[in-house]
Amino acid sequence: MNKIKIAIADDYQVFREGLIITLTYDDDMEVIIEAENGEVLLEKMKTITPDLVIMDFKMPVMDGMKATRIIKELYPSVKVMVISMYEDEKFIQSFKECGADGYLLKNAEPDEIRQLVYDIIKK
Repeated sequence: MNKIKIAIADDYQVFREGLIITLTYDDDMEVIIEAENGEVLLEKMKTITPDLVIMDFKMPVMDGMKATRIIKELYPSVKVMVISMYEDEKFIQSFKECGADGYLLKNAEPDEIRQLVYDIIKK
């Protein structure tokens, strides 16, 4: 199995770094892009395409919802997993309408995060 190539877009560096440690604990996952907002993510995706993007909702410059819409338009095969502090059902539904493939709360356990990555990739 090839490694799952992952991009992370979140405006908090400490959270990105923790997520990288969580994901790369699994030998089948590799973080290839790290971005502090949707605009930086899309710029980096012009040169390298991940299999999956882990996307925060609330970020400066370009938020996760707008970035998800653009990714699904430009890179339809790229999966998007939203990770956020917001639990509101309407909020989650809005992301699904933008094309998100999965949703997790930021307080999820590391095993839950890795498992959802596998579940989304297998879809």
